[in-house]
Amino acid sequence: MESDYRPELKTKVENMDEYDTLIVGMPIWGGHLTPAMKSFLAGYDLSGKYIAPFCTHGGSGTAQSVSDIRSVCPNSTILGSLAVYGSQAENSRGDVEKWLEQIGILKNN
Repeated sequence: MESDYRPELKTKVENMDEYDTLIVGMPIWGGHLTPAMKSFLAGYDLSGKYIAPFCTHGGSGTAQSVSDIRSVCPNSTILGSLAVYGSQAENSRGDVEKWLEQIGILKNN
């Protein structure tokens, strides 16, 4: 984590240009993005795109993950984030729906 290691990923999104908004989910490791997520985000030109991050955590909330995303994607707009305590993930549907409404992805009927 301290060396900013970014592993090579085996797959790639071939049509990333077709997306305006990315909903990216990740676990938090030591308060930061995982090396694989840094590799994923850095592997594309995400300039002008919207990024909606959500994470699972063990008590740190989003910690430094949003600022990590900003540093990897300085020309993207970061939408509101969602942090879900890992042990509560299976019961978080309501929180996820509320978050998606807040960031304009899901329309309230």
